[in-house]
Amino acid sequence: MAQPNQPLEHAELLEGIPFGLDHTYFERPDGRLKTGIWRCTAYSERYDGYPADEFMVVLEGEVTIEGEGFKETYRKGDCFFVPKGFKCTWTQPGPMLKFYVIIG
Repeated sequence: MAQPNQPLEHAELLEGIPFGLDHTYFERPDGRLKTGIWRCTAYSERYDGYPADEFMVVLEGEVTIEGEGFKETYRKGDCFFVPKGFKCTWTQPGPMLKFYVIIG
């Protein structure tokens, strides 16, 4: 049975309210490495500094990352990396599902 959506952590909300699920597959005891699957409804947020290094694979949906002279949209099948401290906006126009690896 699928787990129900719940409120998710976020940075400064610009639009929408993120509801979904963060399912952790593995996490080191010190919290410095985490992998999992994340799903979320449409929303947009701003980061004054991305909290960790994160590698992602879009499994469904899309997201546009914009900041510091950079703008790119990632869709199903795309892989991308956001470095710790990156100032950006995360704009997700619809539901999204991603696999991630976070290095803290």
